[in-house]
Amino acid sequence: MESSEAIEAARARHLAGSERLAQWLWPFTRLLLLALTAALLLRVLIVQPFAIPSSSMAPTLQAGDFVLVDKKAYGWARASLPLAADSGMAGDGGGRLFASAIPHGDVIAFVGPDGRDYVKRMIARGGETVELRNGLVLLNGVPLPCVPQNAAADGQLCREAIPSGRTHLSRDHAQGPRASFGPVTVPAGHLFVLGDNRGHSADSRVPAAEGGIGFVPEDKVIGRAARIFFAYDRGVRWNRIGTPVD
Repeated sequence: MESSEAIEAARARHLAGSERLAQWLWPFTRLLLLALTAALLLRVLIVQPFAIPSSSMAPTLQAGDFVLVDKKAYGWARASLPLAADSGMAGDGGGRLFASAIPHGDVIAFVGPDGRDYVKRMIARGGETVELRNGLVLLNGVPLPCVPQNAAADGQLCREAIPSGRTHLSRDHAQGPRASFGPVTVPAGHLFVLGDNRGHSADSRVPAAEGGIGFVPEDKVIGRAARIFFAYDRGVRWNRIGTPVD
C-alpha cells in the first residue's frame, strides 16, 4: 500500500495542476463572458437584425432582405427587449424610456397582434386622419403626391412624398379591395402603418381579427429599420447589401 505521504503528495500535485489549468483558462473565459455580454447589450439596446419574409414592403424591402433595426431611435419600450413582448397587441402601459416622436414615413419594426415582428411604414400617429382613395393616401385630408415612375404588372411604381418633404417608392394599386379605405382617425398612443406594396400588404387597413395589423400601439414599436446588411434570393444580391432603408 502507498504511504499516506505519497497519497498526499499525489493529491497536492493534482490540485496544483488544476489550479494552473484554471489560471490558464480564466483569461479566455473572462474574454468570452465579456464578448457575450457585449453582444447581448448590443442586441437589446442598440441594434437587432430582422429578416424580411414577404414582398409587402416592396420595392423598398424585398423578400430575402435582412435589415438592421436601430432600437435607440425612438427610445426603449418593453417590446425592444427580446422575448419580452407578449402576444397581445394592447399596450402594456409602460411607455418608452427616452421617448422621441416617430417621424412620418419612417420604416419601423414592431410587435404585431400575433406576437410576431413586422416591418411597415408609419403614415400617421394618434389624432390624425387617414384615408385612401383609389390608391392615393390622404393625411388629414391632404393628398400625399405620388409621382409615377413606371408601370409594372404588380402595380404602378411611384415616388410618394410626405408633408416633411421626404419621399419613398411605393407600388400604387388604384384598384382592389384595399385601394380605398376610411377615412379613420388614429387612436391616441397608436400608429397607422402601410406596406409600400399597397395591394399586397395586410397592414393597418385590415383589423387584427381579419388577419391584419390594425392600429399599432406606440409601445409595441421596436425601432427604425436602418440598413440592409444582407440579401439573398437564389443567390446573394450584392447590389442591395449596405443600402439604407428610405
